[in-house]
Amino acid sequence: MNDPNPEYHPIFDTQQGIAVLERVVEHYTDVFLPCEKKDRKYYRGLTTKKAARDAGRLRRHDNQRHSHADSWAGKTGPRKAEDALDRFSEALKQYAGKLYEGMPFLELHDVVEEAALRAGSPKPEPLLRYDAALMLAWHLRTEPEDVWLHSGTDWGVRTLGISTKGRKIVTLDELPTTFRKLPAWQVEDILCIYRLVIQQVHGDQPVDAKVFAKIEAKRQQMGCGHRRCKVSC
Repeated sequence: MNDPNPEYHPIFDTQQGIAVLERVVEHYTDVFLPCEKKDRKYYRGLTTKKAARDAGRLRRHDNQRHSHADSWAGKTGPRKAEDALDRFSEALKQYAGKLYEGMPFLELHDVVEEAALRAGSPKPEPLLRYDAALMLAWHLRTEPEDVWLHSGTDWGVRTLGISTKGRKIVTLDELPTTFRKLPAWQVEDILCIYRLVIQQVHGDQPVDAKVFAKIEAKRQQMGCGHRRCKVSC
């Protein structure tokens, strides 16, 4: 039987669920989004070759490497990861001629995947390839239309009761209404950063200031030197 009201989510579009999700959006907008906007401004000011090179190194606006790359290095081994990112950066720079302003994100992501294959083993994990594609998207003044699944974002989406098996993306119209007013890349961020909050709402557990304080404390893990910055997935 079809849902008579597909806009309604049985848990997160309730009065309590909407209140929590709106608070999540406000917290993200205040605490983490300003630093993302600095990254976007940084990449928009680069040449395409420089943007490709920096995206391959996961470089942020303060010249520090994104902490996702550091997390991957911890699993892969610092020397291996460093060499892999150097090769990835060089490969992306070689593909700079294929990039153009307004390029659809899906096409851009395919180019990043090609560069990762060209870079050899170990190739950066899916989360890092998405990060690089998003950085290049900012340079090219384009954005993903859908929410890409990997790491903590996949967990966040599954907590919403949405199956992710065999999928790379979910569309915004599959998500609670509170998220649909945001760009997909911000929703991707939120689903990763606040996945434990979403899990608590799903489990009908209280979400208080302490929960948000724990999330904000994770800023210390970031590669960015600014006080307000995105946490690591």
